[in-house]
Amino acid sequence: MRPIRIAALGGSLRAGSVSAAALRTCAARARRAGAEVTLLCGPELALPPYDPEAGVRSAAELRLLAALRAADGVLLASPTYHGGMSGLLKNALDHTEALAKDTPGYLDGRAVGCLTVAWNEVAGASALASLRASAQALRGWAVPMGVVVSAATEFTAADTCADPRAARRLDILADQVLDFARMRRSCEAAAVPVGSGVGAAL
Repeated sequence: MRPIRIAALGGSLRAGSVSAAALRTCAARARRAGAEVTLLCGPELALPPYDPEAGVRSAAELRLLAALRAADGVLLASPTYHGGMSGLLKNALDHTEALAKDTPGYLDGRAVGCLTVAWNEVAGASALASLRASAQALRGWAVPMGVVVSAATEFTAADTCADPRAARRLDILADQVLDFARMRRSCEAAAVPVGSGVGAAL
């Protein structure tokens, strides 16, 4: 059976981005667990503004769509800009309209883990809520854990977090995405409809 595949999207163009560092930490955790991770961060998500009438897709958009189509799970990371996710990441998610007619469509069936970075926890929580709402609107399964990382958090060159509490929360986030993706894979392998069981029959 092939490894679990994770698409990790980071929504900051800033050099030394804390959200990118947090995303890399989650990606490293997933790789250590045997997952294949495609990391698309910053300039790799610098797509043209989403235009539903556009007839030609850029190379960056094609890479994004290919990564999401192949993914069993998705990680989304964004800096907090004025209480919401970055425009860079929101535009990338808008481009997933190209997945609407896929089977399954959009992010249906993919576990999605969300994290934001902020100086202010209230603003970070607001941005996290918008990320989770977008993931669910795209039919993704937002995992229970969501993480707001302080912008003052330090990360190492080895993709580890210096703050033990933040590190633990990021580990849980990555693990939940992997766990949900594995459960989905197990159900498909056993040809068991997801959500079946006693409760589903009531």
